[in-house]
Amino acid sequence: MKKLALTLMLVLGLAQAPEALAQQGGPKAAQGPKAKAKAPAEGQVKVQVMVVHATDGKVFVDPKLEKLERHLEFLKYSSYEVISTERDALAQDKSTSFAIEGGRKVTVTLLSKDESKARLRVQMYKADKKLVDTTVSVKRGGTFIVAGPKYQGGMLLLPITADY
Repeated sequence: MKKLALTLMLVLGLAQAPEALAQQGGPKAAQGPKAKAKAPAEGQVKVQVMVVHATDGKVFVDPKLEKLERHLEFLKYSSYEVISTERDALAQDKSTSFAIEGGRKVTVTLLSKDESKARLRVQMYKADKKLVDTTVSVKRGGTFIVAGPKYQGGMLLLPITADY
């Protein structure tokens, strides 16, 4: 999986962190029906993680991905559907975890933040096996896309937004 993510990272010309595909600053990503936002306390970062199923087939880009569409065109897929959206407010060294498709679990930990970016550790597990363990820097108010595992003829992508 690291080879695939690194290949995609190179295609997009991004080399800030392993496994990363794209980063964009700007407005918050669209909210899904499943998401619940917690009000952040002083010093916390609002983190949003979307789970996107990328597949080949009928050309479709979920309207919730409008701000990221230009980054998706570099991938080999033609359809991008948001499956779920999770939100939490994290203090430094605190984590949030949630289940995603395929019997997997994602954990996001806020490592640090400054005026311009937040450093997040993203881990993905299937049972006790660690599939992904990477640290990314996300611009304040920006989104960073992490390549996930293969899933139902495609791939799961995790656009992660950090706002504070």
